[in-house]
Amino acid sequence: MGSPFDVQYVEGIAQQTIGSLDYGLFVAAYVEYLSDELQVPNDILDARLLHQRYAALLWKYEKMKAKKSCASDIKDPRRPKPNSVVPDEEQLVHIE
Repeated sequence: MGSPFDVQYVEGIAQQTIGSLDYGLFVAAYVEYLSDELQVPNDILDARLLHQRYAALLWKYEKMKAKKSCASDIKDPRRPKPNSVVPDEEQLVHIE
């Protein structure tokens, strides 16, 4: 059995340029491919294009949010807590 620290080198997959530690765009792109059950492309992902795309999506989201006068990012209202009834003293179990 191999060590959990063994590294497997794979050629021909999309990678970020050397020296850059910002993987946010690549993570977002891979999540999008995987969530839509699409095949991840084997060529290089265009980081500039991804940045423009996600920036445009965030800008559009902010515009829609401002139009609706939203106070928070949460779209769904909080669910009411179920009514709880305090049990009688006889129903409680005391552990010593």
